[in-house]
Amino acid sequence: MRRAVVLLSCLVLATSLGVPVAAAGSVRPRDVAVSDTDHVLFWNDVLLDVFRSRSSGSAAPTRLSRAAAMMYGAVYDAANSARCATASGCLGQPYLTRVPVQAGTAPDPSSAIDHAAYRILTGLYPNDSIDFGAKLAAAQATIPGTVTQAQRDQGAAIGDKTAQVMVVTRANDHSDDTVAYSPGTRPGDWRPTGSGAALDPNWGLVRPFAMDTPNHFRPSHPEGAQDVGELLASPTYRAHLAEVRDVGRFGSTSRSADRTQAAHFWANDLDGTYKPPGQLLQHTAIIARQLPGQDQFANARLFAWMSLALADAAIAAWDAKYRTDIDLWRPETAIHLDSTDPDPSWQPESRRTDGTTFSPPFPAFISGHATFAGAWAGVMKRYVGTDNFAWTATTEDPFAQGVTRSFGTFSDAARENQLSRVWLGVHYRFDGEYSLPTGDRIAEWVTQHLLGTNATLGLDSFARSVTDGFGPADTGGDWWVGDPAVDYAVRGGAGRITLPVAGAGRSAYLNRIRSTDTDLAVKISTDKLATGNGVYVAAVGRKINDAGTYRATVSLRPDGSVRLGLRRTDAAGAETALTTDQTISGLAYQPGSVLRVRLQVTGTAPTTLRAKVWADGTAEPGWQATTSDQTGALQGAGNAGLLANLSGSATNAPIVVTVDDIAIFRVVG
Repeated sequence: MRRAVVLLSCLVLATSLGVPVAAAGSVRPRDVAVSDTDHVLFWNDVLLDVFRSRSSGSAAPTRLSRAAAMMYGAVYDAANSARCATASGCLGQPYLTRVPVQAGTAPDPSSAIDHAAYRILTGLYPNDSIDFGAKLAAAQATIPGTVTQAQRDQGAAIGDKTAQVMVVTRANDHSDDTVAYSPGTRPGDWRPTGSGAALDPNWGLVRPFAMDTPNHFRPSHPEGAQDVGELLASPTYRAHLAEVRDVGRFGSTSRSADRTQAAHFWANDLDGTYKPPGQLLQHTAIIARQLPGQDQFANARLFAWMSLALADAAIAAWDAKYRTDIDLWRPETAIHLDSTDPDPSWQPESRRTDGTTFSPPFPAFISGHATFAGAWAGVMKRYVGTDNFAWTATTEDPFAQGVTRSFGTFSDAARENQLSRVWLGVHYRFDGEYSLPTGDRIAEWVTQHLLGTNATLGLDSFARSVTDGFGPADTGGDWWVGDPAVDYAVRGGAGRITLPVAGAGRSAYLNRIRSTDTDLAVKISTDKLATGNGVYVAAVGRKINDAGTYRATVSLRPDGSVRLGLRRTDAAGAETALTTDQTISGLAYQPGSVLRVRLQVTGTAPTTLRAKVWADGTAEPGWQATTSDQTGALQGAGNAGLLANLSGSATNAPIVVTVDDIAIFRVVG
C-alpha cells in the first residue's frame, strides 16, 4: 500500500513539474512541409560512405558502431525536438535531450536532421575525404521552397544543439583508452595470427549507450567452463573445432557453394566495404523502404534504436572477448597448435583480395558479427511487429560482388550471419550460439527502455530490505553506491547512508539515467544534528562521468538552521559555488524530522539550475535558489543521484542520513 501511495504522489508531482503535457486550448503550428527525400536515409548513405573510407584501426566495427550511434542519437533528438513544436507532436521521449522551442514557432525538422548529422560527422571525421559541406548543401536543396529561412535556421540550431549534447556526453566514454594488451601463453589463449595486434582490447570498458554496464548482458562460457583449460577439455569444444577445421578451411570441399557464398556475403571485413555494422544499416534501409507509411520521422526512431543496439552489441561482445577469464584463440591458432592433431598448413577461407588468408585480430568468443546480427534482428522484429518479413539483402564483400540473398524472417538472416563465420573459418559454432541471444537481449532492452512515452527516469520508495548497498530502485535500475558498500542499507522503508567519521562522504546514483533535463525530488533526514559545520546532503541533477556534477546542497547546521546552495564540481570533485548559500527563513531542523528537497537541472549552454527545500507536510514554496552555468564539460546528458558529507570538524560521528521517496522526471528545459 505504501508503495502505491508513493507512486501516486509521484504522478501528481510529475504533473506539477511540467512533464510535457500540452496546455489546455493550446494550438501548435502546422507541421512543416517535407520533400520526397528522406533525410535520415540520405545521411545513412553518407555514413556508409564514411565507413567505406575508413582503414586500419579507424575501420574497426567497434568505432564505426559508436559513430553511428552518436549520429543517429543526435538525429533522433533533433527530429523529435522539431516535431514536438508542431501539430503532430513528439515522436517520443528524447534519447539525451529535447531542445526547447519558442511557443508558436515551427522549426524545420529536415534542417534539424541535416545539421545534427553534419555536426557529428565533421566532429568525428574532420579530415575525411568526403566533402560533408557538399552533402549538407545537397540535403538542404531538397527542402520545399515553402519552408522559410527562419524555419530552416531554427531547425539548424536544434540540430547543432543535439549534436553538441551528444559530443559532450560521449567525451569521456573511454573509447580512447589505449592500455596495452598482453596475449596469454596458455593453450586456448588468444594470440596474434599475423593480421595485427589485438584490436581495441579496452572496448569492453566503453560506457554503453543503453545498457547499464558493459557486462550487463555478458553470456556465460560454453559448457559453463570456469577457465580456458576446462573449455578445451569439453566435448563441445572438440566437436566445434573439428567442424570449423573441416568446413572453414580455405577451399574446403566439405563446404557447399552456397555456404561459401554466404561466408563471404556476410564478411565485409576488408577496407573499402561498408564493414559489418554498415551492412546491417544498409539492410535496415532496404527494409525501411518497403515498410508502408515509413517516413523520415519513423526512420529517425528506427535508426536510433538500431544504431544504439549495434553500438552496445560491440561493447558487450568486446567485454566478453577481453574482460573475462577466457580470451579464446581463433580456430587458426587452435588447429596449428592442436595437442592431438596439429596442422600448421591449415588456413581459413577468410582472405584478402591478394589471396592471403587472415583471422580477425581479436579473441573468438563471442562473435562480433553474430552479436551485431542478434541485435539487428532483435530490433527489426520488434519494430516491425513480427519476425516474418520477406526481403533481399546485399553485400559489398569483394568475394561476393553482385550477390544478393533473400530471407523470409529477420532471424533467418541473423542465423546465417552467425554460421557464416564458421564457414569462413574464423569462429567456432558456440561463439555465435552465445552471441545471437546476447544481441537479442540488447535489442529488447533498447526498444523497451528508450524513446518511449514515459517521462519517469527514477522512482524509489525504498520498500525493501538491503544490506551493503541500496539494491534496485522501483524505477531506474540498480543504485550505484560508492565504497564502502557497508555504509549503505535499506530498511524501515528508507535508504540509509552512514557517515562513519568526520570528513566522510558517500554517494549513490541511478546510472541508467541519461538526460539533460532532470527534476529530482527527495525526502531527507538525519538521526542527529552534527557538530562542527554540520552535515551536507546534496541532490545531484546531472553527473557526467569524468567531467563533474550540478547539485543542490542542503547544509544542516548544529543550531538547526538549514542552508541551501547551488554548486558544480569538476572531474576531480572540486566544488565551485554557483550561488551563495542562504539560510532558509522560518525553517528549523530537528533530528528525525523530514525535509523535502527539489532540484531542476535543465537545458544546455546554458544550463539552468533551480532548487528549494522545505519541511515535509508543509506547502511547497517557490524556487529559493536559481542560477545558470555554461561550463563546457557539463553541457551534456548525465545521470542523477544523492551525496552526503559530514564536516571535517564534526565530533559526534557516526551520522546516519535517511533518504526516501525519490522521484526523478524528465522535463523540458
